[in-house]
Amino acid sequence: MMVTPQTKARRGRPAVQDKSFKTLGYRVSSAYFDWITRAVAVNGSTLSRLIDQAVARDAREIGIEDAPPDRTA
Repeated sequence: MMVTPQTKARRGRPAVQDKSFKTLGYRVSSAYFDWITRAVAVNGSTLSRLIDQAVARDAREIGIEDAPPDRTA
């Protein structure tokens, strides 16, 4: 009898087929996470949207004139 190894089913989102996407992430303290979560609630948005807004605003302030492309286009 031949035994074949079992593979675990991938959980979460399916893998992105288009390899042109990049993933950004960074570690934060619990205090920072609580702070940014409060900002998201006040903004009535999502964490991703809040970060998108902040990066676009900061880029304009430092002289980047063109609008950011769609993050997930």
